[in-house]
Amino acid sequence: MKNYQIILTAIGSFLVGVSILNGTAQQYVHFAGPENELGCAVIALTMGTLCIFGLDWKGFLTYLTK
Repeated sequence: MKNYQIILTAIGSFLVGVSILNGTAQQYVHFAGPENELGCAVIALTMGTLCIFGLDWKGFLTYLTK
């Protein structure tokens, strides 16, 4: 994946995780229980964190300095 794709995936994952934790996702998705809701939030936030680790930082920093 390219860096911009990884960054967009991380932003999307963090937005999904935060919306689940805020409770705004309940308007669109009805979870079976609070454990399922918390599990989905943890999975989304973990995916966002792992996307940050997957960035090519050396290439990203040289792109920013151009």
